[in-house]
Amino acid sequence: ISCPCALVLSVPLAFFAGIGAGSKKGILFKGGVSLESLAAVKAVVMDKTGTVTEGNFKVAQIVSDGGYTEDRVLAFAGAAESRSTHPIATSIMEEVKNRRLDIPQVADIKEISGKGMEVTLEDGKLLCGNLELLAMNGIEVPEKAKEIYGTEVLLAFDGKYIGYIVINDKIKSDSKQAINDIKRYGLWTAMLTGDSQKNAEMVAKEAGIDACYAKQLPQDKLNNLSKIREEKGAVMFVGDGINDAPVLSRADIGIAMGALGSDAAIEAADIVLMDDDPLKISKAIHISKKCIRIVYENIYFAIGIKIICLVLGALGIANMWAAIFADVGVMVIAVLNAIRALNAGK
Repeated sequence: ISCPCALVLSVPLAFFAGIGAGSKKGILFKGGVSLESLAAVKAVVMDKTGTVTEGNFKVAQIVSDGGYTEDRVLAFAGAAESRSTHPIATSIMEEVKNRRLDIPQVADIKEISGKGMEVTLEDGKLLCGNLELLAMNGIEVPEKAKEIYGTEVLLAFDGKYIGYIVINDKIKSDSKQAINDIKRYGLWTAMLTGDSQKNAEMVAKEAGIDACYAKQLPQDKLNNLSKIREEKGAVMFVGDGINDAPVLSRADIGIAMGALGSDAAIEAADIVLMDDDPLKISKAIHISKKCIRIVYENIYFAIGIKIICLVLGALGIANMWAAIFADVGVMVIAVLNAIRALNAGK
């Protein structure tokens, strides 16, 4: 009666079945620990670009100043972003290509983490990035450039502000439904992004996200993740960029968008979505919760039956058939119940 076959077989099998259910839906769980941790999360924190939004940036507006034309400002930005693979840089280069502009010759490019690019051209020094980059170099920016609605790229040449480029990103069509599905499990949601406060608030409001934190550098994301964990409990982070890798590794459970996600993010994550569908976040939560529920069902059922049969056996009431049922019968039932986890993704 006390033989632990039912537990030894059914519990690992339930985890294997849960992992299999996820793989059929394009959700890669990196082991049973990922399944178990996901079922215990209390808050879901997401990156914006590529997770909540499509990540397909487009140049929406070019505003020039200081006597420069729009094309000249765009050409300067193209020179600064010519060696970058960031989605914002890609959108700028696409606009440069569409307008068939020639970009200035670049002598040297220095990337300043979380701020932008410092570029040495043949005829001067170019700065291309956010407000912090220009402020760090003592460059005054007009008030109108500080009230930009979208992702802003500001430029300065030879110590003078010359204009800015507004780049907007479109929210995914199913992001709102994905957030609603997540909230059905009673989870609190938040968004961390390096974008401007207004743009972040607009995206969060449209998607139905509870809170947003804008202008976040990688270290800011880590700090806010720790604060959210202290307030809400176990935290899941969803992201896809190389800057998200530290947060993915520090979260209780990390999910990476695998289709367009960076290798660093995929490596750091505990779960990988094989495409960029945010609806699969709630599916992963559903699979984990059902799998863990089946595991506990098997544990309670197996131990409960064995305790009852042990007591009956000690009192001389249970016969050999009861003992066989407590061993083999319970094992078969527990294994069949564990296999139910294969259908958890439906």
